[in-house]
Order: sequence, then structure tokens, then C-alpha cells
Amino acid sequence: MSDHWWWRPGVRPGRRLLVWHILLDDQPLARSLIQECQSRLAGLDGLDLVPARWLHMTTQIVGFADEISEAEVGAMADAAAKRLRLLAPITVEIGRLWFHSEAVMLGIRPARALDPVRDAVREATDGAVRVHQLADEPDWTPHVSVAYSHGDGPAAPVIEAFASPPTTCPFTVRAVHLVAQQRVGRLYRWEPVATAPLGH
Repeated sequence: MSDHWWWRPGVRPGRRLLVWHILLDDQPLARSLIQECQSRLAGLDGLDLVPARWLHMTTQIVGFADEISEAEVGAMADAAAKRLRLLAPITVEIGRLWFHSEAVMLGIRPARALDPVRDAVREATDGAVRVHQLADEPDWTPHVSVAYSHGDGPAAPVIEAFASPPTTCPFTVRAVHLVAQQRVGRLYRWEPVATAPLGH
């Protein structure tokens, strides 16, 4: 395992990023699954379990809030809402285990089922925001991080904790949320900016 909490380019204490997230507030089955996964990791050193309030599926990083005007934010949110209301809510299966040197994550199946959601927010961002970070992450592997690593060490204990794979459950995406996010210590937290529902 390696430390997740290194400072990415441009990121610094107090500086906020605008990010499109799929949140888990309306996903009780997924939240229970994540809690079960976290219970397996609770006794291991070097991991930060993500609190239930801050569970998320990062869909698209837009850019730094101090480089984007309020008018651009409003235009992007409106454009995303118009695109997403043309999509019906999408149900996938969450629970596919992903190990990364910096995190333990749960992925989805089918892997590409949520691409139309991401495409909608990327198109809205590209059409409204001049200084954005779309080119930094052209590809997407949808996932929810269960825990982040805060140090260097062997991965074997983490892998052994999941010798029996976790169960899976349905996960229905009904909205995407634009948030103003910042890193506070070893935690990502945010304030809501806009919500774009699917199918409304």
C-alpha cells in the first residue's frame, strides 16, 4: 500500500475543486455493503475508512473553484440538468472489489453502464467552462472508495480481509451532484452546489 494523501498539482489546504459526484445518500443497500466491507478493514493499520456522510462516486472533476465564474457554474449546471433529464435512472450492480495501492474500492457491473451520465456532465462542462480539467481524466472506472491508505506497507492484510468476496447489491443512479470539495486532513468533504436529476 502507498499513501493516498499526497498533494496533487494545484491542490492546497482550503482550495476547493468543483466536482460532479454520484452520492450515496439514497442508496441504503450500497451503504450497508460498504459498512460490511469497512468492518473487515477496521482492525488494520494504515487505512482511513470513508465516513458514511462522505461516500461518493467521483464522476468528473471540473476544475478549481477560484478559476471558474459563477456564470460558468450556472451555465454548466443548467446544461447538465437538460442532458440528464433525457436519461432514465440507471440501475447497476455494485460490489466488484478493486484493490489499488492507495485505496480499497467497490466497482460496478456492467462497467460501462454509467458512461451516458458521465458523458452528459462532460459535455455540459466543456460547453460552459473555459478553464476545466476534462483532458486530465479522459477515461473513467466508476467506483466508490471504501478506505484510503495513509502510509506505505504490505497489501497482504487488506487482500486477506477479502478472502471471501463481498456480496453485491443493486445501485440506482437517480441524480448527479455538483459539489465544491476540499481536502481537510485525511478526508474529502464538500458543500453542495447543484443537483441534476435523471429523467426529470
